[in-house]
Amino acid sequence: MQRIGAGTLRGRVLRPLPAAIAGLRPTGSKVRGAIFDRLHLGLPDMVVLDLFGGSGALTIEALSRGAARATMFEQHPKVLAHLRTQLREFALEDRVRLFAGDACELLLRPVAVLGGPFSLVLVDPPYAITTAVLPIVAARLSGGLLVPGATLVCGYDRATRLPAWPAGFTVETSRHYGQAGVDFVRWDGGSSR
Repeated sequence: MQRIGAGTLRGRVLRPLPAAIAGLRPTGSKVRGAIFDRLHLGLPDMVVLDLFGGSGALTIEALSRGAARATMFEQHPKVLAHLRTQLREFALEDRVRLFAGDACELLLRPVAVLGGPFSLVLVDPPYAITTAVLPIVAARLSGGLLVPGATLVCGYDRATRLPAWPAGFTVETSRHYGQAGVDFVRWDGGSSR
């Protein structure tokens, strides 16, 4: 059972995820807490992009702690239905745009359609695809989807060797929590369109 750790929804229980979906793993409460404790001063009024919605825990935690609104991507139909129900139960439908589809393809849409530009991007893909999607995600985000100084939070299996972030992205710090690794990355490559 997972709970929201802080903010207006503190203590609320997240719905259990649909069973037996390959690669689906909720971000644990310890990791989630560490992420948002590091971000807490910058959260008010942030516009969040969650590229791999999954349980919705990261986005809901961000909104609970003061983020203004969010956009979430999810491609699995059962998980998408789960997210819609979760957002409705927490009365967050008016603050979240939910898109069905592959994150790399959805990032090709215009920034206004997606609800950006974004100041916080949550990149927590299934571990098996992390190294393949990171270069694509970075290239597409740098094409006008980010505000100057935007923060990216990238989760990965710490046994994985991640590709280098391209020019414009700076890894500010890396943290390890058991098998999970989290990089905090700043975008300083330019202004958004």
